[in-house]
Amino acid sequence: MKLPPILAEKAVHAEGASKSERDRSFLIFASVVLVAIALGFKSELLGPGQVWALALGLVVIAAPALLGYLRGTAEFPRIEHYIPVALGAITLAGLSLFPDVQLWKYATVTALFGMGFVIAARLDYLRLRDQEKRGHIVLQEVMLVVVVFGAYLVIVTLHFNPILQLLWIFTITFLASYRSFRINGVPIAPRRAFTFALFVGQVVTFLAWAITALSLYLVVYEGTFAVMLLFAWYINRGLVRHTVEDTFTRNVVLEYGAFAVVLIYLFVASYQPSR
Repeated sequence: MKLPPILAEKAVHAEGASKSERDRSFLIFASVVLVAIALGFKSELLGPGQVWALALGLVVIAAPALLGYLRGTAEFPRIEHYIPVALGAITLAGLSLFPDVQLWKYATVTALFGMGFVIAARLDYLRLRDQEKRGHIVLQEVMLVVVVFGAYLVIVTLHFNPILQLLWIFTITFLASYRSFRINGVPIAPRRAFTFALFVGQVVTFLAWAITALSLYLVVYEGTFAVMLLFAWYINRGLVRHTVEDTFTRNVVLEYGAFAVVLIYLFVASYQPSR
């Protein structure tokens, strides 16, 4: 005796729903493991080099977890899906080296990292399956801005060698720009996104070099430095995005013009010719 088609459809839907629940449970378990590893960054037994090595290990562990969660569509998960956890690892590793950051504050940031890992992966999961809703793009944008600012802040605060610091800034800018071009909004082809990300990375790195080279005349604190880099990244990335999409409007011009004015003000306000 054959079953009616409607019962078969219900069985398929029930199986798909249970699979989705399993996927979420697996993702939460992976985030707990990553948070546990990140909490180890704060151990006094680890030196700075070991902390950065452990941060790389965190990314290596997160990659297969993301791959196992996101795969299952015709489009194989590309590198842009792994960028948020890489930027988060940079932020956590840098924060763990701050002597004035108390353990409970670091634990709070680490817990937020775990939540962000779950949310970002879930949103990428829905995007790969064309189930993304309108508010998801805004949430992806906010999360990317937060993690980029955190990465910038730790890099400029730790006072690396100037060349190494510029390389870090370029890498962070490139990765964030590439993900933005591929994920946020209409996706840009990988090769074009790679080229545009290089362009944005060069501009922001040049600004960082200018601020460093003019240190005799500029008094730029670490937080202000990170904000200036964030504004430069946001403006240049947005200009490229709207140019490619041909979506320049009056509101867009006003938005980026306002950010540019704030960036110029921060630069001018830091100038002290008497030094």
